[in-house]
Amino acid sequence: MKLETFQHRLLNLKAATFFLVITFIFYHLRTTTADLDLWGYMAFGRLFWGQGPFPYLDVFAYVPTLKPWIYHEWLTGVIFYPLYQTLGAPGLQVLKYALGLATMGTIYLTARRRGADLLPTALILGFTVAGLSLGYSAVRAQVFTYFFFALFLYLLETARLSANWRGLWLLAPIQIVWCNLHGGFLAGLGLILLYAVGELLSRRPFWPYLGWFVLAGLATLINPYGLQYWSYLALAVTMPRPEITEWVSIFAGYQHGILEGREFIHFLGLIAVALCLARLARWREITPALVLLFTLYLAVKHNRHRIFFTITFGAYMPVLLTAYFRDLSARPGFMAFLHRLGRRIPALMLILLTGFYAYKFASVNPLNLEVPSEPSLVSKNEPYYPVGAIAYIEQRQLSGKLLVNFDWGEYCLWRLYPQCLVAIDGRYETVYPESVHKEYFDFLMGRKEWRNFLEHYPPDLILIDLRSRVYGLLSGDPEWRQVYADPGCALFRRRPKPAADL
Repeated sequence: MKLETFQHRLLNLKAATFFLVITFIFYHLRTTTADLDLWGYMAFGRLFWGQGPFPYLDVFAYVPTLKPWIYHEWLTGVIFYPLYQTLGAPGLQVLKYALGLATMGTIYLTARRRGADLLPTALILGFTVAGLSLGYSAVRAQVFTYFFFALFLYLLETARLSANWRGLWLLAPIQIVWCNLHGGFLAGLGLILLYAVGELLSRRPFWPYLGWFVLAGLATLINPYGLQYWSYLALAVTMPRPEITEWVSIFAGYQHGILEGREFIHFLGLIAVALCLARLARWREITPALVLLFTLYLAVKHNRHRIFFTITFGAYMPVLLTAYFRDLSARPGFMAFLHRLGRRIPALMLILLTGFYAYKFASVNPLNLEVPSEPSLVSKNEPYYPVGAIAYIEQRQLSGKLLVNFDWGEYCLWRLYPQCLVAIDGRYETVYPESVHKEYFDFLMGRKEWRNFLEHYPPDLILIDLRSRVYGLLSGDPEWRQVYADPGCALFRRRPKPAADL
């Protein structure tokens, strides 16, 4: 069979392959459990749309907070809140699916721009999309970062391949939007800088990248906080987050069960495939290799950055697989096998797989936004919420200072403000001084100095996970009385002091 015939048969399967890849993407983005940070976005959006001046000061916490409150995801909240109020959960979910599809489509365009054929690109995309589930929980500001990162990659790679840098003017206006949606815009600046370094090492023009790096960086000053935004970022990027699970290293995450076995194996599989393809194709491109290696380093260091390596893998590897496929097509034995296989069997397999993944996608009610009320209703590492305890607080009109389990803080401030003020929540370093959240985690983990937080920032109510160590400590504390419990949480209320102590 000639190469032209082989390519013709592949093109005949184009539609089936296209629908399978689209369905596979939706299948891996189908998470419906509400993300813990979603409520913080919408609480800010409610504040923004409900008052005149821009909210530079936090109103949700009862402990000391940073002034100003530099909320790098502010524009996400401004978008999410009216969308949720108007269209409900389906509006947020459709936005997530649209951005996920746009991200994968941009990765596809980058791979094709690099000269990859359809089938190798589809295979690599199928392998890539399985690693996207981490970032596409329902629904996070990160969905904007992943799309813009893929778009930056497309623009930079197009400029590199064509030696035409006119299209890079888009980087600056994109950065204006990106930096106000999510602090992940730093990944875009880093990507420009990596291209400059890679082209310098390749002895190719690199000054255009440096010029656009400066302009894109200056564009980020168009934000409500001005230069203070960058002061916050300097702190946020360098501060340790030992208690935040998504910031652990990839190996520590697997060791402690934060990263599931299939996710860890998939990550190792990406590395293995990249090494094999690089060797088979005798890869010599310095700039893409540099970007791939640096994003791999970030992924190993912090689990939440794994998706950047996944995106670059999806963009760079298809052309290497294309080279391997073209080499196979020159082998008579392989072509004879394809001739015997024909077109019907591959087409039938693609149709069956498309139907299977479409069924799995539709079966979870993919436009829903679930708020599970106890651990038994979710799989491992998925969040659940103190729905019953909050209903108890609302029904009995309890109010005051609510010390809450970290994962539930943003949900509580969304549901209970202004009835209750909270400490502490997932906004973390954007709101709370380091000394405050250090004492807080000492309390939450039941460490030796766990009482310090209660003494320095005394609450009226404490809402805690039943499985936490501090639950046992509070249960034996005469100052606190448990007033509510369900399979996932317990609510404590301060006992009134005896009359003699008043």
